[in-house]
Amino acid sequence: MKKSDLKKIVKEELVNVLRSQLNEAFGDPIAAKLEKNYRGVQSSRWTNFWRSTAKTYDIAWDKIPKGSFRSVQPTDPAVKKGMAFYVINGDKPNPFSTSGYSYDAKIYGPSVLAVTVDNKVQYFTSGGGIASKSKASNYRGAPSPVGRGIRGTLMVKKLQQLADEVFVFDIESYRGGTSALKSARADLKLGKDTFKDHKAWKRANLDRYRQILAARVGSRDAVDKMVADAVKITNVAIEAGATLPKVGKYGDLMTTINNKEVTVDDVTRIQSNILSNYARYIRMENQEDERKKMTGRDSDLGGYYDNQKKEYALVIKNSLIALKQGKTRI
Repeated sequence: MKKSDLKKIVKEELVNVLRSQLNEAFGDPIAAKLEKNYRGVQSSRWTNFWRSTAKTYDIAWDKIPKGSFRSVQPTDPAVKKGMAFYVINGDKPNPFSTSGYSYDAKIYGPSVLAVTVDNKVQYFTSGGGIASKSKASNYRGAPSPVGRGIRGTLMVKKLQQLADEVFVFDIESYRGGTSALKSARADLKLGKDTFKDHKAWKRANLDRYRQILAARVGSRDAVDKMVADAVKITNVAIEAGATLPKVGKYGDLMTTINNKEVTVDDVTRIQSNILSNYARYIRMENQEDERKKMTGRDSDLGGYYDNQKKEYALVIKNSLIALKQGKTRI
């Protein structure tokens, strides 16, 4: 075997490995499909797109859930907002060719013709990101367009005529995800404690609940069950928010409870409040039992203990109701 042939085989295998690793890094199957099936002839440049976009918008592509990308018709109004991928599924003649040369008379597919953000065609920047043409221009010359980039086609109206379909992605819901996740890891609070990751917060949440429960002298009641349910709900919400970084309108890390979006910060706050009131409830109940043992009477100072317990239990009950409804404020 010739040395040149061996180098070619090694190079092809390396490309296949890199493609495999990149495909595994996508959380949404349409994104993986765009990378694998619509590479066209712009292979290396298209691979760079995902890294460039992650850099520009701070997107954790491997955390984007299934359903984040959707297919729409080229003329669908949805293409005007967010990120849109204009694709062709096979070779096409270029009706906008004006040069008379064969290289732009035909568009080879399947490939991505172009990518737009908020209806503006995107280009690679000299800094390794992507931007509209006016922002991507630099002293080195005209910027390279994202996608197949055939001359004469890089206008939204023309792309709509050429594309077989368009894939849209709500970029605003996920931009800043990586940085927000890193920031939130230092902001997961439970009482006076702060935790660096969701797993530590979950363990602390369970531990604190068990410690409070272990301090109970009497038998368990409905309040214990309510607190246990709250612990389960908030643990699931915190894990979802930490493993799938999604940023809200005001830059807060978001999660979902009962299919409703809430901030991770609000989830930690309501859970801390529940556990604090639970600790007060248990403490009051223990004091009541101790007094009865000392006095030999069932009297609780004119209903003091009972009233206090009811007050704490009501806060816990209302908090749990709110959580089950997807709310974090009562």
